[in-house]
Amino acid sequence: MSFFNTVKRYLLYQHNEEKEDFILKKDEYKPIYDVREEKPPQKNERIYKDIEKNRQFIEKRFDYPKNADVVIRELTLKGDTKSFLVFYDGMCKGEDINEGIIKPLLQIPLFEKKTKKYDEKMLLETLIAHNQVKKAESFDEIIDGINFGGCGIFVDGADAAFCADVKGWPHRSVEKAKNEQSIYGPQEAFIEMLRGNSAQVRKILKTEKLICEEISVGNVSKTPGVVMYLEDVANKTLVEEVKRRVCGISSDYVISIEEVSMLIEENPLMITGHILATERPDRVARAISEGRVALILSGSPRALILPTNAYEMTHSASDAYLRVDFANMSRAIRLIATAISVLLPGLFLAITMYHAEMLPTYLLYAISASRQNVPFPSVVELLLMDFSFEMIREAGIRMPNPIGSVLGIVGGLILGQAAVSAKIVSPIMIIIISLTGIGSFATADYSLSWTYRILKMIFILTGAAFGFFGIGLGIFVYAILIASSTSFGIPFLSPLPGNKLLKNAVFVPPIWKMERRPEYLKTRKPKRGDKISKKWQVGR
Repeated sequence: MSFFNTVKRYLLYQHNEEKEDFILKKDEYKPIYDVREEKPPQKNERIYKDIEKNRQFIEKRFDYPKNADVVIRELTLKGDTKSFLVFYDGMCKGEDINEGIIKPLLQIPLFEKKTKKYDEKMLLETLIAHNQVKKAESFDEIIDGINFGGCGIFVDGADAAFCADVKGWPHRSVEKAKNEQSIYGPQEAFIEMLRGNSAQVRKILKTEKLICEEISVGNVSKTPGVVMYLEDVANKTLVEEVKRRVCGISSDYVISIEEVSMLIEENPLMITGHILATERPDRVARAISEGRVALILSGSPRALILPTNAYEMTHSASDAYLRVDFANMSRAIRLIATAISVLLPGLFLAITMYHAEMLPTYLLYAISASRQNVPFPSVVELLLMDFSFEMIREAGIRMPNPIGSVLGIVGGLILGQAAVSAKIVSPIMIIIISLTGIGSFATADYSLSWTYRILKMIFILTGAAFGFFGIGLGIFVYAILIASSTSFGIPFLSPLPGNKLLKNAVFVPPIWKMERRPEYLKTRKPKRGDKISKKWQVGR
């Protein structure tokens, strides 16, 4: 394009060419055949003896060769017996397929062309030199195994197929827990590998009574998972109820353990979650030893502990590894921090707006003087600063680590100081918001911090509207809702009231006094140790 044409293009008006805008329309197909005559695929359709029929069925179900990552490898065994393998490229280990499946099938002369002898037992025990092989008599079984990283093996003349476990998709190694950090105790966390997670729990609870039952969630995704419990400890009714709810989920795609949690809890609209999710295998193992049930799902680095109560949501994983006095001090600090993060803003508004006589005179003068040039009412000022703090928190979570820390410093210090200098907010409001934010960070469970943030907003509104009466009314209503809710058949406030284990729920007892399992779990073995656990002291 010449220089004059370029100038003409940008300086002179030119009529735009009419172009038809793209609109995503509903697909309209011209019927080539009557779909009413097409038979839907039957469930659990048995595998054919004819290798060609099996191949056509597999190609149709996997949409081959349109599906680019599906590999169908044809083989001719000794005796001119046809066979083929089907697997996903990138989900399987090539070395396992080459050394454990293809090489033995091509080298051992088992089949004869004339008679086409087929011995399933010999094929399973001799030809396929792989450690985990399952026999499948229907296409659904073999396809489920292939979708989970297996290799399907079909042989001519056999009305069954085999699925070898050759999973090899990329995954991260075991790392430290990020959301439940602890100085003491194990430092390993769950990963996205199902068997790796169950193995981490099994290496802690070294007993054959630890049952690991397989389940799948999702009608289409069929995400595999396991239900783990101690056979001789867990209540059988509780185990059956957990399996009934998980297997009763009717949804095409269920990807994460958090989705399962929302689909199986009794009160999904409560602001407080009734299922505990953790990323620490040691916490899961400890819960299973008490008689609880754990649910682990493939692709999720967290596990669900069922059932749970309101007290356990506030416990930290490090409490079990600290001395009694240290752990109780830590819990007391967390409880005080929780009360500050939830009630402090509402109480501040209630006192300054309705109950100013409760403040010392000089403190009241200081607060009034600091707010003298602020143009907003106290409630607007508090909501403005709280919303700004929440924005900084959300932005810091989603930014890279180096930038997130810088963002917190810039937003917390520079922005707050600038707001005070500009007389937009008062210094006392900065102190209130800072204490509230620090208290929310002391929460042991991240999901519970969302509950505290919502309750904080409710108490701000009720305190600004009705003073102490509004805050008391909010606490009363929330307590009624919590007291009336259950988690897998147990009251959410268990072991309240009048139970000896209440002291275990609020404060940490000495480890030699924790000889009984929680009574509300109705376990098969109420005791987990002798009354005198320190036998070395007897007879001194």
